[in-house]
Amino acid sequence: MSDLGLRMDSESEPRSRRRGKDDNSRRGGRGRGRGRKKKNRSGCAVAVALAIVLAIVGGGGYWAYGFLKDRFGPPPDYSGKGSGQVLVEIKVGWATPKMANELKRAGVTKSVEAFTKVAREDKDQRASKIQPGAYTMAKHMSAKAAFEVLVNPKNKQDLIVPPGRRATQVFDIIAKKLNVPKEQVEAAAKDPSLGLPDYAKGNIEGFLYPASYVAAPGMDPLVVLKDMVAKSVKAYEGLGDKAAAVKKSPYDIIVIASLIEAEAKTIDHKGKVSEVIYNRLKKNMSLGLDSTVNYYLNKSNVQLTQKELNDANNPYNTRVLKGLPPGPINTPGKDSIAAALAPSDGPYLYFVTVNPETGETLFSSTDSQFQKDKAQLTQWIKENPGK
Repeated sequence: MSDLGLRMDSESEPRSRRRGKDDNSRRGGRGRGRGRKKKNRSGCAVAVALAIVLAIVGGGGYWAYGFLKDRFGPPPDYSGKGSGQVLVEIKVGWATPKMANELKRAGVTKSVEAFTKVAREDKDQRASKIQPGAYTMAKHMSAKAAFEVLVNPKNKQDLIVPPGRRATQVFDIIAKKLNVPKEQVEAAAKDPSLGLPDYAKGNIEGFLYPASYVAAPGMDPLVVLKDMVAKSVKAYEGLGDKAAAVKKSPYDIIVIASLIEAEAKTIDHKGKVSEVIYNRLKKNMSLGLDSTVNYYLNKSNVQLTQKELNDANNPYNTRVLKGLPPGPINTPGKDSIAAALAPSDGPYLYFVTVNPETGETLFSSTDSQFQKDKAQLTQWIKENPGK
């Protein structure tokens, strides 16, 4: 074979293959070794990446477990009936979530979700029947235990003031409910921070509005009294203009309303009693009410002694002193306030309750008729000794 033939064979081979072979020849085989090192480094990278992925998956799984547990597992809750004591107030118009938030804030329940879950799953749907008011509860109660306290109206710690109660009677109610001495309540009633309007002149009588209040053992009497005064002030809003329409001051209206509250035995009688009071004031007559005499003496007697009835040193003795007494004799209800602002239009100057048991009351415009009516009361007293 000639040299020419060898060269021809070599030249006929593709240049790319020749370059690869020539390069390998020149490098002495170093190219193949470097290729193996690249492959080893790629394997390490894959291993590291795999380790990172596993770590991410592992961490993500733990996070996902926590997320699902929080989302779909049982909500955080205490067990049992708890311990200690805390007063919780449920206010008017609160829905279940609002109650749940208040319970958690007070430390009664562990989570909002636990209470709402119990309420939602209650087969009798009693959550809608939970009454506004104060409840004495424990700390760290299970949501179920807390729910059972609230759905039982017997657990309410409210204090109820009926219309017509004197301040001293309300003090008794507060002292008993809060389990404190009456003297402590009386001292609180003189506190200048009560919030009484200026026209009350510091007299709390007439400003212990008849309503239901939050009250339970452990509460400060001043807090309860402030709540009562605040409700009275709100109830008497706008009283000035209405009182001016009948030529009276706001305080006069409260005084007159308290007299109506004490004397009128039914709602139907209130307008007529108001009529008698206004008519007698116009004629400059004494009001002649036993209820005012009783108030000053702190009594509630149907029959008073002649000495008591003639005592001019009693500033509340409307038997002998003309005009209105110096202040209210109780806290009147809204019906009595309404009657004081709108007396019936008529000639009545007298009235007498002839049957204290039934409240039957007779009204008249003359003294002669009044004396006849009063004889019926005298007869009732004879027939019902001791009553």
